[in-house]
Amino acid sequence: MGKFVSLLVVCMSVVLNELTLIQAFSSEWPISFDGCGSTKGCYRFPEKCHDSSDCVHALTWQNKGSDNDNVSFEYAATFKAHLTAPWAGFGIADKPQMPGASVVDCIAGRSSNVTVQMSYNVEGGHHNQPLNNKYLGLVLDSLEGAIIGSHIFCNFTRQRVIDDYSDPEIGKVKNLTSPYYVLFATGQTKASGDKDIHDFNNFVPHASSMKINFDKYSDLGDVSPSKDPYIRAHATLMIVAWVVVASLGMFTSRYMKNQWNENGTICGKPYWFQIHRYLMGLVLALGLVGILVIFAYNNWKFIDPEASPTSIHPTLGVTTGALMFLNLILGIVRPNIYSAYRIYFWFFHAFFGHMTHLLAAVTMFFGVMQDKAHMPEWTKWVVVGFACWRLLADAAMTVARIHYNEQPVNYVAMANNEVDEPATKVAALRCAVMIVYLIGVVLLALTLIIAANVSL
Repeated sequence: MGKFVSLLVVCMSVVLNELTLIQAFSSEWPISFDGCGSTKGCYRFPEKCHDSSDCVHALTWQNKGSDNDNVSFEYAATFKAHLTAPWAGFGIADKPQMPGASVVDCIAGRSSNVTVQMSYNVEGGHHNQPLNNKYLGLVLDSLEGAIIGSHIFCNFTRQRVIDDYSDPEIGKVKNLTSPYYVLFATGQTKASGDKDIHDFNNFVPHASSMKINFDKYSDLGDVSPSKDPYIRAHATLMIVAWVVVASLGMFTSRYMKNQWNENGTICGKPYWFQIHRYLMGLVLALGLVGILVIFAYNNWKFIDPEASPTSIHPTLGVTTGALMFLNLILGIVRPNIYSAYRIYFWFFHAFFGHMTHLLAAVTMFFGVMQDKAHMPEWTKWVVVGFACWRLLADAAMTVARIHYNEQPVNYVAMANNEVDEPATKVAALRCAVMIVYLIGVVLLALTLIIAANVSL
């Protein structure tokens, strides 16, 4: 009988504890922002959000202990509906980047129970690894968590300074004595209970735009996902280079030879040739600067191709740059127009040019989906629209050539100024298509540049 009573008391205690937790989290958004900036510190994304209707991530902190040797945290995140067993992670790092971050995970299992544990992001890579001692630095009796609607919440207290010097992983948990950037991510939990790779969208992962001092009770936030100036510069340079400059340079070479061959020369060369040469040289220069900028951002390291599903972007980018440089060399060593090998040069130069331009579009497609780009999901369809616009212009000019029975360019006749093109309709059509095409690529480029630089 005594054992039964003891068991009943334990069960009632557990039930009351769960009811208390549920009552505490009864509101749809589990964190109160009362006292932010005075009695506790707060970070909210978006800035000044108030509840579940507008908050994506929120973090609060308060000093605990007689000597303020502990810091108590509340963390809540909104997760997407497709996550049936979500996890949310809060990390601190010296840079607004994933590698080297110390992370607290809130992991929901298939039964919706939330476990709080420590992990770390591997330095120099994009992999997260749980600690062998999953509670290193955490105060065990402070760990709580819950799933509330589409939000995951956890409450935990961390030691300000990790004092378990016997633990070999002590260096993987950052002390809370210095300001850090805060990082947030959400994703799906595997059947094994481990975290799967985080989601990729405009809000995940998210890095604060400023370092946060957990000694101070500040009320902070970001209006939008932080956009690093290096990433903005890289994106802008590549968009201008490949969407605008390369498009005009290649259109000039492919379709304006007859039109701009007999109207004079620049430095002894036809207009079309000089326009094409200088524009493609500009593409190479902009692309090279863009590659150097992003390599500088990554501390001159090449990103691990296994880092994320969209990390094929850097590999494609370097490949595009290499093909562009190869085609430039091919253009420099081109054979004389009277050479029997000229036709082979023309074929390979044109082939590499078109393939490089289309590969650049594929590279941009994966680039706008990069987690660090923080660009809206719809921008990938803008890139698709650019590729389709390019193909549509090619199709229009090909149909026009067939319709007007325009003959292929005779390079020898062109060199002797013997090209006779009485079909003024073809000339007018070429100019009209070029103007419409250029307007289209400029509008598409401006859309992408705005998305890369402005908070949307």
